[in-house]
Amino acid sequence: MKGLTIIRDEKSRKRYVQIDVDLIEKNREAVEDYLDAILIEARKKEPSVPLADLERRLKKSKAK
Repeated sequence: MKGLTIIRDEKSRKRYVQIDVDLIEKNREAVEDYLDAILIEARKKEPSVPLADLERRLKKSKAK
């Protein structure tokens, strides 16, 4: 996406996202979608949590 740059470290790992402020002002939703996609990609190797377990945890945290 024009106005967004992914910056890599010395080992070529993706480390930072540089965002043109004008792009945020013009197309905030597209920028948020792009950042969401980056987060999804970064977390794809994390274990998933079954929905029932998540709901149970949320109910417990609300009860406290």
